[in-house]
Amino acid sequence: MLLYHRFITLKKRIIFFLLLAGFLSLAASGRAGFIEVSGAVSGVWQSDTVKVMNHIEIRSADTLYIRPGVTVLFCGAYHFAVHGRLIARGSVSHPVVFTAADTTGFHNDTLPLGGWRQIRVESLSPGVDSVVFDYCRFEYGKAIDSDSIHGYGGALCIRNTDKVVVTHSEFINNYAFFNGGAIYLHQAPIAISGSRFIANRCGQATVYYGYGGALCSDSSTAHISQNYFHLNSSTGIGGGLCVRFADCNISRNIFDDNYSALGGGLGMLHIDACYATINSNLVVNNSAMFFGGGISNGNCSPTYVNNTIVANHCEGGGGGFYCKDSVVPVLVNNILYHNTQYGGDTNQVYLWDFLSQPDFYYNDVQGGTEDFDGTGGADFLGAYVHNTDSDPEFIGNTFIPGENSPCINAGDPDTTGLMIIPYDLAGLQRLIGDTIDMGVYEWQIPAAVADKFFPDNLTLLHLYPNPVVHTLNLELFMSSAGHVALTLTNLGGNLVEKLFEGNLNAGEHRFSHQITTMQPGVYLVKCATADRTLVEKVTVLGR
Repeated sequence: MLLYHRFITLKKRIIFFLLLAGFLSLAASGRAGFIEVSGAVSGVWQSDTVKVMNHIEIRSADTLYIRPGVTVLFCGAYHFAVHGRLIARGSVSHPVVFTAADTTGFHNDTLPLGGWRQIRVESLSPGVDSVVFDYCRFEYGKAIDSDSIHGYGGALCIRNTDKVVVTHSEFINNYAFFNGGAIYLHQAPIAISGSRFIANRCGQATVYYGYGGALCSDSSTAHISQNYFHLNSSTGIGGGLCVRFADCNISRNIFDDNYSALGGGLGMLHIDACYATINSNLVVNNSAMFFGGGISNGNCSPTYVNNTIVANHCEGGGGGFYCKDSVVPVLVNNILYHNTQYGGDTNQVYLWDFLSQPDFYYNDVQGGTEDFDGTGGADFLGAYVHNTDSDPEFIGNTFIPGENSPCINAGDPDTTGLMIIPYDLAGLQRLIGDTIDMGVYEWQIPAAVADKFFPDNLTLLHLYPNPVVHTLNLELFMSSAGHVALTLTNLGGNLVEKLFEGNLNAGEHRFSHQITTMQPGVYLVKCATADRTLVEKVTVLGR
């Protein structure tokens, strides 16, 4: 009988401990699923979801790491103040996501409903080495605040620091009451590259005219490169990007289908002296209510090199390129074609005042100076040297010059002082010997590069390590299933090795390639799908 009672007691204990272990396991699983935060934050966020229950802050002495795949869910109109170190680093298939729990009322532009109130990075102390946003997605950021200083930058407001890097990220459906629908910079000479800005907005219809539907840079001398601006809008100047008070390095970006009152794609404003160049950008299908469907220049004189400005429209004047307030921009190696104004009249250049007199060297400008419009255009006195008005003969629906295009090898042979970047928009070598083409693409890109110059859903390609010594790893994300060809070429486009060819399902795919017989140097990895070819540079080091 005693043994029986001991057995029953032991059995109960075992059941108790099993139940306790199961409860603890469930509790641990719940903690791994989400956490709730407010006030001061630091450490590591690696739960699936981080619920923000009030305003949060990283103090100057603290560091916060946000791991790939984490969703930061703002459960109200709360802001995130960053005074310390923040590393938010996702991956191609597992981005870090900043979003709102309830988006009801997001499109009410006067109340802070349906969004969260931005990440604010300002005046970082000397002890903070960096703030990094890599492979992040920002959506439903909404900068509306009773304090007007916090009405700038729907997702990111960055002031008085050069320690921020934004790469490989997406900004979708963000709004700012004042400037910078997605990002606002003030005295912030930072780098923003490889990112997508889609459907961001800024400004009010009557109360305040916003600047920079996606991005506004004030006094910042930022580096803005290899970004995609699509369907952004502002009520003032610069549907995609507005740059004011200090120029930026703006290179290899696509501005497509953005809208503003002035400068549908890009607006430049109030810059006393311009030192950087606006280089190798594709400005297409943008529109403006008043002036400058593609680009507007007001009280500043930038240098434009190897840009393609095509198929933009303005209801007022200046379908492609607009100048006002005694400005004298310099344009070299650009293509301005098929831009329209008013009811559809062809117009590439509109010069508002008599003293606005740009200089044109080695450009393809439809209609030439005879079709310039505005007071300054009617009596044009600027330099106009070695230009053509011939059809650029683009290949299909791309903006790549065809084999017989007059833009091939027609650029300025003297590139001194032009700050020519070494690669065109597709990542291929810009200068071949001593010749350069007009426009954003060099002709040596194969004609089969694409039937469209970019798809609705981009396929992302990531290479690492780069530079590489032994093994090159490739991450490829497919938005839908399809045929893929991965090749390795030299800078001249000649095939070195075929890495993969076949059909892939939607999702992430990884490849590894041994670097064994290759000579040290710079090579190109090309990823070709049915509607897109992506090109990335890789440097091979000696062993």
